Amino acid sequence: MASDVDPLADTVPPRHAIESDEEEDEYNPLAQPSPSKPVDVQLVGNVTAMPTAGLLIATGNIAKYWARGANLGEQVAAVMVDKIQVGLLFRPSWTQAVVLVSEATTRLPLWAMRPYARAVVDALQPENVALLDEYAVSEYIADARIAYLDAPLRYLTTDADAPLTSAAHLFAPPNLVRTTSAAFVALRAERACPAVLLLVPTPHVAPPAPRALAPSSFAHLEDAWMPALVRTAHAALFGLFGDQRTPPWTDPAPEKPSAAQARKRPADSELNMYI
Repeated sequence: MASDVDPLADTVPPRHAIESDEEEDEYNPLAQPSPSKPVDVQLVGNVTAMPTAGLLIATGNIAKYWARGANLGEQVAAVMVDKIQVGLLFRPSWTQAVVLVSEATTRLPLWAMRPYARAVVDALQPENVALLDEYAVSEYIADARIAYLDAPLRYLTTDADAPLTSAAHLFAPPNLVRTTSAAFVALRAERACPAVLLLVPTPHVAPPAPRALAPSSFAHLEDAWMPALVRTAHAALFGLFGDQRTPPWTDPAPEKPSAAQARKRPADSELNMYI
């Protein structure tokens, strides 16, 4: 304790003042304990027959919305994490790329993101990777505040020569991507492989990643996405694979509430609306 005491001070500091400087004693609500066992990630289905020229990964709320208007066809395989389906794999007939719709219903904890990304990339061995995700306009740090309706697409890339649309602006520091997309981009950067991440603006701030992996969660908000930006992102992402016959993305109709959501409607309210 002697080394913690200032010899020039008039009195010895109280004991709590010394102990409170220890960072490990402070409660961190974002602390995420790692699992005691390795994360089990398996690709189930017709994976070996998939082309590896390109892989498009759409993550989270925007993945769910985009997939409904992207004409992906039937699911051909799945990515399971600890026996829970996290990713849905598609092989549309109009592209050479494999499409992974990831975490549309179930979110990954922080400790599972990198093992998940590594297992997907190692199994499919894509030459190029393009990603679609979202960023919250209200927490984006910039020189001037931008209204949601004026917010642009933003991008990160490991390939300076990637042919990106002029409508996308750089996702500039000190802003951070905190979803599984960050694990995919970091992994590709470590291997000196191309990857491009397009981020669609959203008016909502996503909650922190869960501590544990749950079988499914339908607590996602149906964001007020701007269809024109999603359409631009769709064309730009598949353009990275050199696809010339990419069908345009169409704005899907609003989702109907599930039976479980309908049962939660208060009986004494006649003005509730579901989007």
